[in-house]
Amino acid sequence: MTEVSAMAVTAAGEVERKFESAGPGISESLDADAVREVLGHPVPDEPTERLQEAVYWDTADLALHRDRITLRRRTGGHDDGWHVKLPGTGDRREELHAPLTPAGSGPPEGVLALLRASTRGRPVEPVAELLTRRREWRAHDEQGRTVAELVVDQVTARTADRTGREDLQAWQEIEVETGPAAPEGYLDDVEARLAAHGVRRSASASKVGRVLAARAGADPAAPEPDTAAAVVLRYLADHARTLRAWDPLVRLDREDSVHQMRVAARRLRSALQGFGRVLARDRTRALTDELRWFAGELAPARDTEVMHARLHELLGEMPRTLVLGPVEADVARVFARRAATAREQALAALDSARYRTLLDALDALLAEPPTTERAQRAARAVLPREVDRAHRKLAAAMAGADGAAVGHERDEALHEARKKAKRLRYASEVAQPVLRKPARRLRKRMKAVQELLGDHQDTVVTRATLLELAASGEVGQGFSLGVLHAAEAARAADAEDRLPALWAAVPAPGR
Repeated sequence: MTEVSAMAVTAAGEVERKFESAGPGISESLDADAVREVLGHPVPDEPTERLQEAVYWDTADLALHRDRITLRRRTGGHDDGWHVKLPGTGDRREELHAPLTPAGSGPPEGVLALLRASTRGRPVEPVAELLTRRREWRAHDEQGRTVAELVVDQVTARTADRTGREDLQAWQEIEVETGPAAPEGYLDDVEARLAAHGVRRSASASKVGRVLAARAGADPAAPEPDTAAAVVLRYLADHARTLRAWDPLVRLDREDSVHQMRVAARRLRSALQGFGRVLARDRTRALTDELRWFAGELAPARDTEVMHARLHELLGEMPRTLVLGPVEADVARVFARRAATAREQALAALDSARYRTLLDALDALLAEPPTTERAQRAARAVLPREVDRAHRKLAAAMAGADGAAVGHERDEALHEARKKAKRLRYASEVAQPVLRKPARRLRKRMKAVQELLGDHQDTVVTRATLLELAASGEVGQGFSLGVLHAAEAARAADAEDRLPALWAAVPAPGR
């Protein structure tokens, strides 16, 4: 299985920004004094210097590049080996590392297995070679903890196209990576100080991305940028890429990875359902069914993780006099067993032919979108109406929940309203490039409503789980579980009491 073949691969997060000189040679003027001023902490008088060689690999059609993933074999540094950098959020990216293999042998099978969501099993080959002369300074605080690392790179790149024609490029760039002692907002301060030295943020997120941009070219099939189709398809493309990017991290059991991959699947499904008058609904229904299946296969892993954490927190808050017997140890044992089973289910889904078919279907939809006549109209004329449709459905669901009988009926009605709230929130995300500030306001207020409805649903699921544990005898002492059940019922009532005021702050549909 993938999990076994990838055991030599490790994952870690990094937070960094890339910068480039506004003019030639300016970064060379960054001596130790300038670097101290830029980083705001002491650094050695002389930098560490090294020569690094990296060979970047990709499929013939640059599938990894399109997914903003880099795969390289690098030597000449403190971390020689195979590196995979995944797209991140803001300045943070996830990096995978595997041991060095002999030159010319190609990437390890375990690394390639982790990238199948992007490569779809197609072979990879060298696409660029980079030689980097690096000068490196590391800054520490008074306790000796690393604050940041600043490097000045002189890069020479060589690429060849499919005809064998070579291209050479050379440039300078600066990277600043934060350490554990960096305060919040530190990179913003560094960027402001670098600007005084004629250095600006780089337009390219990676070295090889800069090199391959010309070869990759633009998408000739992309619709006109101001149409409803263009906005919806851009959103779908972004979250399809996000789905694929989380695949290797789920396989490596990285924290929060299952949750993030499941959210990407839900966003894709919600956009296809909510904008069915832009992309013909009758031609996307099969794909939304498969996205629902996939999210369902990941659900036990996520739900088990969340429920264990919730029960652990609730038991920790309970007065010790009410915790009778080894309740916490029993709960930990039960959920460890459930987590192992759920992880096997998630990995089986990722390794299945059905999942690969789903990814192919996403590719096909983006390559030949089933657009309607409405899709060719201006986004400003179409998308607000689609958001309003989602808004009206939520308003009806909230009215239905308000009239439902207290207990199971209202719990079900509020859960349905929560799903409608989530769909409206995602619809506002799709339309945000068009609606801008109104969409951001709506999304922010809907997030608050959705989170409160989510808190309520958590109490529903937690109470059901507590009853199940008590009935099964898996947790030895039922008294403590009963105390938790009563506390969760009180939390549910409190959420229901707070909901009307929060919902009243959401503007009516059409506004």
